[in-house]
Amino acid sequence: MADSKELHAGALEALPIGAVKTFTSGRREIGVLRLKDGSVHAFRNHCPHKGAPMCAGKLTGTMLPSAPGTLEYGLDGLVLRCPWHGYEFDVRTGRRPFTDSAMSMRVYPVAIRDGEVYVDLSPRKSSNGAKS
Repeated sequence: MADSKELHAGALEALPIGAVKTFTSGRREIGVLRLKDGSVHAFRNHCPHKGAPMCAGKLTGTMLPSAPGTLEYGLDGLVLRCPWHGYEFDVRTGRRPFTDSAMSMRVYPVAIRDGEVYVDLSPRKSSNGAKS
């Protein structure tokens, strides 16, 4: 890809499970996170609501839709909560769980090659071909 830009985030084994490691690329700060299942996810260190540093947020779960009178907790270790206002985002997709909100956290594709973690910082293409 001609406009491809990668961030080398180091060795997979150096990423602690459940802790966000922050990297800088140009003017962007990127959070990289390895989950309990071994998957690695990357996201922009910027809450789309008011710009809070998402890397300072808590990795947690959330309350699931459930029957009246019951409370059910789930998605443990998959939800990053904004440290300022508590907005929750799924670290795998960047979307807010169980809402139809268009607000989402920017996530980046991650590749693991020869035990090393790389984050693709290439501009996204929308469905109409425009870059974002």
